[in-house]
Amino acid sequence: MKIWIVHAFTDRVFTGNPAAVAPRERWLPDAVLQAIATENKLSETAFIVPTGLKGNYQMRWFTPATEVPLCGHATLAAGAVLLSEIEPDLEVVVFDTHAGALVVRRTNEGYTLDLPRKQRSSWTPPEELIAALGVDEITDAYIAEYANIVLDNEKQLAELKPDIAAVNRIVRGPRQGMLVVSAPADEGKPYDFVQRFFCPGVGIDEDPVTGSAFADVAPYWCDRFDLESVVGYQASKRGGYMRAVQTLSSVRLLGQVAVYLRGELDAALTRQHNRLGEHPEAPQRKKRRARKAKAMPAIFEDPMLPGLEAEAPPSPPTSHPAPPTGDEPPAPRIIVTGGK
Repeated sequence: MKIWIVHAFTDRVFTGNPAAVAPRERWLPDAVLQAIATENKLSETAFIVPTGLKGNYQMRWFTPATEVPLCGHATLAAGAVLLSEIEPDLEVVVFDTHAGALVVRRTNEGYTLDLPRKQRSSWTPPEELIAALGVDEITDAYIAEYANIVLDNEKQLAELKPDIAAVNRIVRGPRQGMLVVSAPADEGKPYDFVQRFFCPGVGIDEDPVTGSAFADVAPYWCDRFDLESVVGYQASKRGGYMRAVQTLSSVRLLGQVAVYLRGELDAALTRQHNRLGEHPEAPQRKKRRARKAKAMPAIFEDPMLPGLEAEAPPSPPTSHPAPPTGDEPPAPRIIVTGGK
């Protein structure tokens, strides 16, 4: 069972968003898929299984906490692994997912990924959420795939230190605890907008680089700047870029990937689905023997040799006689007579 760890939306390792890609011939039980994703401790693990049609695969995504209905960077990573290492003769791969058919293509600049384009609707976020972000005011807000808030400038976005627990509690729709915050790029930057994505609703406080969030934000900035395509930067600690082009029904993202690890999962994982709830077995140990009292040598049994029994020690001397008792004879009387 092969596995790749791929850093998506970047041209070098240790940046972008890491995703695990695990191709399978058939599906494992859901509990095993979740256990593998939990053990990977990456924002997403993508499992892919061939459908029988060339270049067509089923795909599911798992975070360390739960299965999710859509993930952009793991889809880009899976497509790159298939097109570059598993089926290098292909130019296009199609994934059947809970979000519909997703297409990844190989290009001279990297890989493209088509994600569904969601209709935007206006939204007035509660004052409690704005306070949780730690900002005084916002520029705009709307709902698409996620709840979106727009700030005035890049510096304001970079300095955000949101109350993650409050974000998870307040953001309810359309996806609980998932919030995209974006802002226009500063003058002179090589990108048009900058974003951050907070998603405690799926067990991740802040995602490094998020394709589905880019697909949510890019049409807004295309319309605002009157551009056909925009370049975005996700300002996480790892950071990552993508270019986005909007069509009538989709958003096409262009990104690069860097392979960090090629490995293999143990085949025994396929047999673990009936034992996931069990406690690990302890090794066999020898039976404990009853402890016996240690026999002491005879010399230690009798503290003194025969005939040398200890006598009571004499009373200590005293300079004062003991007071008389009633059983003792009276002391003699001494009479002194005087004479001339």
